[in-house]
Amino acid sequence: MSDPGWKVGRLREIPARSELPGFSAEEYRQAMAERAPHILERWADAGERFAHDNRKTHDVRGFLGVASFGVNAYEAHEGELLIVPHDELGEGEQNEELYLVVEGRARFVCDGVSVELGPGELVYARPGVRREAVALESPTMLFIVGGRPGEAYAPPIWASDWRRPDP
Repeated sequence: MSDPGWKVGRLREIPARSELPGFSAEEYRQAMAERAPHILERWADAGERFAHDNRKTHDVRGFLGVASFGVNAYEAHEGELLIVPHDELGEGEQNEELYLVVEGRARFVCDGVSVELGPGELVYARPGVRREAVALESPTMLFIVGGRPGEAYAPPIWASDWRRPDP
């Protein structure tokens, strides 16, 4: 049967790319160590500073086959990290991002300013804005859309399907 050009899904049931058959966590870590050690360091630091035992990633982009923008969902329990502190200024990043709270409540900190958001509320951050988010309820889920302003979409450097840009 041919692809009908559309697909339906439930956010909570969309798996992380790392849960799909054929994904090798070791190969991914090795590739990240070579191309983006700054991001591995960021993730390790966040893992030491924030609870994250129940944090889940939902690979919306991969599940739907979206090619023109980045889109994911993250969920976590109260007090757990939703968005790793970052500013999108590192190599292979430079994304503007839109975060929509789907359920629960989240505390975002953008350039040092704290704001609490609930279902249906959103925050937008340009590259250079330092941002992070923590869940205030269990569960809390965020839906995230991002891309580089003025450029055709390419997966970010941390994505397992990242490819070196053509010269």
